[in-house]
Amino acid sequence: METIIPFLLRVCIGSALFYAFYALLLRKTTFFRLNRVYLLAAVLLPLVFALFPYRYSVLVEGATPLQTEDWSELFRQTTPIAKDQLLPTETAFNWSSILLAIYCTGLFLLALRLLIQSIKPIRLILTNKKGRTGSYPIVENRHFPVPFSFFNHIFIHPEYHQQEDLDVILTHEEVHIRERHWIDLLVIELFTLVFWFNPISWLLEQAIKQNHEYLADQGVLSRGQSPARYQLLLVNQLMGMQVLGLSNNLNFALGPTRLNMMKKQKTSRKQLLRFALILPIVAGLLFAFAQPKYQTTESPQVQSTPDISTAMTSEKETVITGIVLDEKGEPLPGTSIVMKGTSLGTVADMEGKFTLKVPSNTEFALVASFVGYKTEENEMTIDEKEKSFNLKFVMERTVTAISTEYHEGDVPPPPPPPVPDEMNTKDGEPVFIIVEDMPHYPDGHYALAKYIAEKKKEMKNQNFFEGKNLNGEATVGFTVPANGKVTNVKILKSSGSELTDDAALLIVNGMEDWTPGKQRGKAVPVDYAVRIEF
Repeated sequence: METIIPFLLRVCIGSALFYAFYALLLRKTTFFRLNRVYLLAAVLLPLVFALFPYRYSVLVEGATPLQTEDWSELFRQTTPIAKDQLLPTETAFNWSSILLAIYCTGLFLLALRLLIQSIKPIRLILTNKKGRTGSYPIVENRHFPVPFSFFNHIFIHPEYHQQEDLDVILTHEEVHIRERHWIDLLVIELFTLVFWFNPISWLLEQAIKQNHEYLADQGVLSRGQSPARYQLLLVNQLMGMQVLGLSNNLNFALGPTRLNMMKKQKTSRKQLLRFALILPIVAGLLFAFAQPKYQTTESPQVQSTPDISTAMTSEKETVITGIVLDEKGEPLPGTSIVMKGTSLGTVADMEGKFTLKVPSNTEFALVASFVGYKTEENEMTIDEKEKSFNLKFVMERTVTAISTEYHEGDVPPPPPPPVPDEMNTKDGEPVFIIVEDMPHYPDGHYALAKYIAEKKKEMKNQNFFEGKNLNGEATVGFTVPANGKVTNVKILKSSGSELTDDAALLIVNGMEDWTPGKQRGKAVPVDYAVRIEF
């Protein structure tokens, strides 16, 4: 329902504008052929504009940086919520389901009606005796008293009409067949079938069939038929009933308007300028239905590792030894330790220990980094007399905040260049490479932001029809572990609405599996936080 409702509304608005223009400026003109084209356009163009909206480019700045609020402490204190606790509870009235059921019921009944109406003429074509008038077969039947054409067949009741009226009737129906009015009928019947709830659909159907009769009347009179005799024949058919939607009936829309249109003088060609007035409506619909295509002015910057372009050299060196532990006192093997701004670095071993030679008598900072943990920086001053130095890093788990900003039509940024997973050399000196990979959502950040935006729309729409107001915001924390399946889902911050919290939790639990984060090729868990606002 979330995607179909805007589409249905757009088509209804478009068809209403087209019909209003026809009713005000074109209905009383004698431009019957142009009116036929216009009425078909009134049915098809709103569909085309809604299905294939015009897209225009909008330049925007690069992707919004990630939020920086620190959720680490709160993430550790909050209890995860099990996914099975978030199953939606049954409500007394599910308005979304009720509306969908009503729509489908109407669609089914009208489709059944059209099918039943069409079966009888088809059976008569297959079983009854046929004659011919010109190139068109005539089906004699006693089931339908009113003459009509059905696709390329003319149906006549053999005992209902006097022979002298037969030539006029046949001429009338031949015009319908020769000009293929059945195409218009098929289009408008299918349109009315889908948009049966829209009164404009039925008015358009009435207008199309009425215009068909004007064309047929014009065709009969152009062959020298007496207008008085022809009008008398039509009056004699006044009490007949419509046969079916896909047929052209001789007596359709018979009344003073149709009889007067036969005697009406042709509309001046100057009045053709009225059709030009539709251009602002078409332009307005294109503008109203247009969708922006956002393009970034530059690709978002990929976070880089510390500048390691130059290697520091010194005759005197100090050996720094140390250990890297997590908050629980467990070693963090694979942690990258690098001398900030240089190519000097190393990796913690399986026990979290590391050894690094640095120039003596210098001020510098050692940086320890591990995916999913807060980067630690330790500023140091090494005296030239010091031959060794012992250091301890305690790494804290961090929560990476995700930006959910998304514009429909966004162009995803190009993927970052691959990171080498081994030591390179520069001018003969070893260059240390920090090999860290953050988790990746399938198809990237833009796909994740799009997923969240679509689910928010879907849930707001569903709650609206259930009589609930989904309004507020919630920040949800979750972990992407080594297997990539979202786990440890919890509310970190809430605007106070339980309905909002449950909706936000359902969205996060419904994420696809991520590609896990890696530290030197080994999958590691990473914590995230995402703010979802309804």
